[in-house]
Amino acid sequence: MLKSNLPSINDMEGSAVPGDLPEIVDAHVHIFPHDIFSAIWRWFDTHAWHIRYQLKTSQIFDFLLSRGITHIVALQYAHKPGMASKINRYMARKCQKYSNQITGMATIFPGEKNVADILHEAFSIGLGGLKLHAHVQCFDMNADEMNLLYDICQLNNKPIIIHAGREPKSKAYHCDPYEICSAEKLERVLEFS
Repeated sequence: MLKSNLPSINDMEGSAVPGDLPEIVDAHVHIFPHDIFSAIWRWFDTHAWHIRYQLKTSQIFDFLLSRGITHIVALQYAHKPGMASKINRYMARKCQKYSNQITGMATIFPGEKNVADILHEAFSIGLGGLKLHAHVQCFDMNADEMNLLYDICQLNNKPIIIHAGREPKSKAYHCDPYEICSAEKLERVLEFS
């Protein structure tokens, strides 16, 4: 396991982005309810690397926005069936407090019951698209069951973010990211729309 010797907060990178840069969007900010965040941090400590910035959702948003980030795309993923609605509602509540500075993305666990209802609800409460993570959620992005999700996003003019890269690879995942993730697998999804 790789452990960082860098401090978690107030490191030598500085307190803000340089003021002479154009607007900056951080398009990859994960947020979760604190109990889920804590479980994720423990998983990474055991199976991957130490997460340096262990902050609660509002602290993450405030930290980034106070340091020169203009807009945040907030991401999440459901790692098992039955949790997507709860964390989608959490995401919507947290993002509402920040007006137009944050775009919160919905999640769904591919293959779970009522995916259409869950996704329609997420969009109706203001979430801006769909985030999926192929090797955490262990799904084949080319499976027929995925077409419904792609159709709903297309009909609602919502983008999809898919973590389709092969890293990080860990024996702790329930599937092999090298089998389910590749540019070739993503190509069909891109052609679908």
